[in-house]
Amino acid sequence: MKAFCPGHVTGFFVIEDGSPVPEKKGSRGAGFCVELGALAEVSMIAGKTSVFFGDRETDAPVTKRALELLAPGWAFDVKIQHQAPMGQGFGMSAAGTFAACLAAAMELKILDPKYAALRATHIAEVENRTGLGDAVAQSVGGFVHRVEPGIPPHGEFEKLGIAGREVVFCILGQPIKTSAVLADGEMRMRIRESGDLCMRDFETAPGFDEFVNISWAFARDSGLASEKMNKVLGMLGSAGKGSMVMLGNTVFAFGDCDAIEKKFSGLGTVLRSRVSESGPRLV
Repeated sequence: MKAFCPGHVTGFFVIEDGSPVPEKKGSRGAGFCVELGALAEVSMIAGKTSVFFGDRETDAPVTKRALELLAPGWAFDVKIQHQAPMGQGFGMSAAGTFAACLAAAMELKILDPKYAALRATHIAEVENRTGLGDAVAQSVGGFVHRVEPGIPPHGEFEKLGIAGREVVFCILGQPIKTSAVLADGEMRMRIRESGDLCMRDFETAPGFDEFVNISWAFARDSGLASEKMNKVLGMLGSAGKGSMVMLGNTVFAFGDCDAIEKKFSGLGTVLRSRVSESGPRLV
């Protein structure tokens, strides 16, 4: 069984992981899903679950934990192809795990397979501190506003009526480890202060321009954006505007994508994608 899950890029967020119930943990914020995602091929086997990223077998604690939550007592052979780099804010950990869980749930004929895959992926991400809201947004696709943390029936989120469009990314350096940011007390406080203000501003006018502008305000004010990011985005001029990918050493930009790609050329690895209007699905 094969399944695909889109990637997800967060523009701004507030950490909400204080609940003892993992389904209630997560983040508030806003972001968009992208067609760069993860493809998973899953088959049931005897013995222990094995996970391959491409041709390389890996420990994959998030994926293995999610499959354990989804189908205790079952073992799977899992092959995942990530279409964007890990650790650069594209939600690849959640995408690969969500796709694998959806394929496994369909193989086992689990009732409401997409919700079962969402729940398993979200809990595994929270437990491993690799993400707090990607799976929630990926479950529906498009631009998503995460109103309350966690997954239904606890969490609340809405798909925004923002038209899909193309986006350009530039990867500027080494990956950022999400778990390290989530464990940094000072950084958590700055994210909280800036994120709360950004959420209030966005909820007043939840549109596309507001999303991009507020995302960049959050990246600057929280201290997450680097000087290099500031310089690179400042070079765009009338070609477009963007912000930092949370949490990655990457920037995104919307606008004249051909012109943006030329401006990003030579500064780092450049990727282009369209916003994905669809969530996870069988292929």
